Amino acid sequence: MRRRHGANAVTLTLLAALAVAGFGCITRTLRDTVFENSSMRIVLRSQSRGGEPIVRGYEHPAAIAPVRMAHILSRIDVRTEAKKGAQRSPAIPTEALYSLADQLTKAFGEADSNQEIVVFSIRRAKRFGVFDRRYLTSFVTYMLHDQLYIHLSRTDWEIPKSGKSERLPEPRVGDYVMKFRVVPSRGMTQVDGQSVAIDWRDPVFKKPTRTRVTPSGKVVRRTILMESPEEEVSEPGKEPEYHRLPENLSSDTLRALADLEDQRHRGEISEAEYKQQRRQIIRADPAAN
Repeated sequence: MRRRHGANAVTLTLLAALAVAGFGCITRTLRDTVFENSSMRIVLRSQSRGGEPIVRGYEHPAAIAPVRMAHILSRIDVRTEAKKGAQRSPAIPTEALYSLADQLTKAFGEADSNQEIVVFSIRRAKRFGVFDRRYLTSFVTYMLHDQLYIHLSRTDWEIPKSGKSERLPEPRVGDYVMKFRVVPSRGMTQVDGQSVAIDWRDPVFKKPTRTRVTPSGKVVRRTILMESPEEEVSEPGKEPEYHRLPENLSSDTLRALADLEDQRHRGEISEAEYKQQRRQIIRADPAAN
């Protein structure tokens, strides 16, 4: 009987030791919410094992201007398949660009080298005059090797209705939960179908090439064609070929070209549309033929 009690004691001791060892191997996810309201949530996420943080080597904290961040986000498009064929749309809801960029840059300033930044952006839509639909755009982002990485998870995904408050699904690098493909632009390199590495210091991000802000403060996105080529960048001091005008154009043609130029500067038409309409206006003038 004593031997059995002694064996039981040894077994319990071994089990306790294994439990302690196993606990030390458990990977824990740590979350620190840095901003949250009804339309946005930004979280710093890291992991630890055995009470020690798992080293990621991110280049955080990082300083980037909110306006530059907004210009970066505005230049990421996604291509999705629909019943009417492929569709190209902004990855980040246009109306959320500047508020999201502002909070995102603050998060980069607070993150440490082991924390990735998790973003949830919620767009509300009306049906029958009532805001009763919510759409989620979510992604993971971090700085590494002097590049800004963005891994998209969901883009304008309709949040299912439920009688109780449920936690939004968290985006994770390598999880592909929606069928879309990212469309990168200048200054970006495609990492995989839904991720980009961004040279965030590229001069193209200094100006709002994809959006404009109206006097009322509304953000308006310029129409981007499905296969619209990247904007041409001329050499300093050199006028692009398509800016040179034939001689002896009529006053009506010059006025139409000026109106078209205004549309271009306001972001109402794409560069490809501008070139096409410009050629049509010039060809219609007898002096150009």
